[in-house]
Amino acid sequence: MAVTQISRIQHRRGLEQDLPTLAGAELGWSVDTRKLYIGNGTLEEGAPTLGVTEILTQYSDLTALLGSYTFVGNVTGYTVQTGSSILNPVVRSFQQKFDDFVNVRDFGATGDGSTDDTTAINRAIQQVYIETENLNDPRTRRTIYIPGGTYLTSNVISIPPNARLVGDGVNSTTIKLQYGNLSVANTCDSAFQSGGTIGSGGAILPDSIDISGIRFYNSAADVTRPIINIDSASNVRITNTAFVSNNYANVVEVLSTNTSTRNVTLDGVQILGGGNGFVNMGTTTKAINIVNSQFDDLSNTAIVLNSVDSYSSINNYFGSVDTASKSTGATNFVAFGETYNTGSAPLTGAYLGNLNLGVARSSEISTDAPVIASFVADTAGEIKYEVSNSSARRFGTMTFSTDGTDMVFNDNYSETVTSIKANIFANADSLTCSLDSGTGVFKYSINQFIS
Repeated sequence: MAVTQISRIQHRRGLEQDLPTLAGAELGWSVDTRKLYIGNGTLEEGAPTLGVTEILTQYSDLTALLGSYTFVGNVTGYTVQTGSSILNPVVRSFQQKFDDFVNVRDFGATGDGSTDDTTAINRAIQQVYIETENLNDPRTRRTIYIPGGTYLTSNVISIPPNARLVGDGVNSTTIKLQYGNLSVANTCDSAFQSGGTIGSGGAILPDSIDISGIRFYNSAADVTRPIINIDSASNVRITNTAFVSNNYANVVEVLSTNTSTRNVTLDGVQILGGGNGFVNMGTTTKAINIVNSQFDDLSNTAIVLNSVDSYSSINNYFGSVDTASKSTGATNFVAFGETYNTGSAPLTGAYLGNLNLGVARSSEISTDAPVIASFVADTAGEIKYEVSNSSARRFGTMTFSTDGTDMVFNDNYSETVTSIKANIFANADSLTCSLDSGTGVFKYSINQFIS
């Protein structure tokens, strides 16, 4: 059925700045801003106020139309006091409320696994932590939220002083370098300089950096850069984060290009793939703390301390690694509660500097089932032990020194009147205990010096 035009109603229209006072129920169209208004009418007609009311369209400023924001809470019957009194609450605009935290997607990042998000992520970080503004007013610094997704990158993500980057977890938020012989992320100074120029021109060195809930991954082939460089930095805390490499020797590196790095904490971090896991390449690095973390799929050493002054390692798991740690050159370091699943001899227990206090172990022994207690060759130490059954007991301390080929030892022990007839002997890297007859229990603890 055809539509026949019988009339045409045309309302006021023009530029926003030229919008006149509208009569009651009269419409006015702002052609430049594409906003629609309706006249309120007069007070005599019952209008609460003179002027116009904006009709909501897709071009309306929603944050302005929402009005002000005051925290209320959700407990029935309870009025939250946000200001000096209930009658004087704190009032903010919705724009201020929305700007309390930053989402990288507000700066163009997609996290769709196919778009290059390097520029968008760096833009968000640079604008939130821009040197010329934020050094004067810390209120402009905000947590940068990186929602779940895979954010492909083709260049380094620079992390400046005071930055706080938060993702949705290592299985949700991934920053993935797809090509280029580069690190995925580096700490940088307040002028976003890194490498040989870090700290130049009076820029502030990296400080007070917090990273959480992100997987940093390098999928490029034949890369010769670590996943992240922590350079000339202070007070860096990384939690619930993963660093995953294909094959490069060092996954996480600590450097001291401008000054010594100090006070770095890794808590609940996964370091996976590559050769070495966490490597201190800086000079006189101070206060490194690694706790509740996992090192796996490493072809070489999990933790290389070098010249660290003050290092603590607590409750970490070492899976498929060649060597758990190397401490040559380190001072004032301790380790407790570590779990090892390595091919080499496990050194559980506590580390007090270069002294390993081994965990006490207990095993059943017999003539056909001897116990072999392995230890690190080319070292010295002591083995405290007890061999017992229902009627006899032997206990003592064996001190030893081994160069990896020969063993020198002294066994100082006592025995009950009835001999248990235990056979204990040592070679270059282990102690063996068995019984002439019957069964018994062999308890022992190995304390030794390590490199």
